[in-house]
Amino acid sequence: MSKKAKDKLGNCPLTGLTITKPEYSTILRGIPKVDEIAKPYVKACPTLVRKYSNHVELINPKNGFRVNLTLKEDDTAKPNALYFNRYIMLLLETHATEDDQLIITRARTSPQSKPGIHKLIHLGIKRPLTALGNLFIGKRELTLRVGHPYPFDEHQNLCRIHPNVRKLLGMEETDKIVVTYNNKTITVPILDIDTEHIAQLIKLNEENEQLKFIDSHLFIGITALSRNELEIPSIGTSVTVKRSMNSLFLKHLNKLVLPVIALLFTVVQLYKDLNWSIALTIAISLILLPIIIYTTLSEERAKIN
Repeated sequence: MSKKAKDKLGNCPLTGLTITKPEYSTILRGIPKVDEIAKPYVKACPTLVRKYSNHVELINPKNGFRVNLTLKEDDTAKPNALYFNRYIMLLLETHATEDDQLIITRARTSPQSKPGIHKLIHLGIKRPLTALGNLFIGKRELTLRVGHPYPFDEHQNLCRIHPNVRKLLGMEETDKIVVTYNNKTITVPILDIDTEHIAQLIKLNEENEQLKFIDSHLFIGITALSRNELEIPSIGTSVTVKRSMNSLFLKHLNKLVLPVIALLFTVVQLYKDLNWSIALTIAISLILLPIIIYTTLSEERAKIN
């Protein structure tokens, strides 16, 4: 038994342990319809959904690459088939033919404790702020395959991605990125990988230039400490990444200070000159303030819209 497994078991005695093999099966790929390619779920037959639930993990046994998927029942789906797009195939590095079968099992889930009053308050504040961030700054999520960072990155709190992927996310170097796996998240700064010496970091297919290009763009280098915090089971696991709304808002706070101060001075002056009521003054301020913030952050939205 590994040291990591012993730590998770805690102080329980190591005699008389029960080891249960997770329920799994091999599946084939069905070709999704064009309007289903960008959906956040994957079509599957009702029997498959009832057996493994709506949240499953798909594993390529040849290389250990894995990705979490959300299933949706469809009576027209073939038995033992998942209708996922080519991007999922690239993450698993599979051709999804009959000779290249994939393993399906239940997705890893963390034990959920009953939410206390402090957690309910946290969610009540976080969700509206996230919605406002998506409106003012913009949101784009990508799924990337976890790999090792540079050796000298291991003691740093950062991750590395390809420059093209960083631009696709609308980010700059040292911006903070949110990495999510199994309902756990971390926020870390990003740096670019060295594209000229990328073979020193990622095991690339030397015979196929197209696969080499794809593998380098699907890569995200995460330190061992961050992988442990996210409980990522192995290298090659797929995680979801997006830019941090909070850090971007704070980054552009200097752009917001002068317009907000100008608004306050203008409203106060109008309040004195036109003898407005306090209620009307506050109402006008609350209407104009979001408009100023939305206009000031137009450059950040333009990076992904």
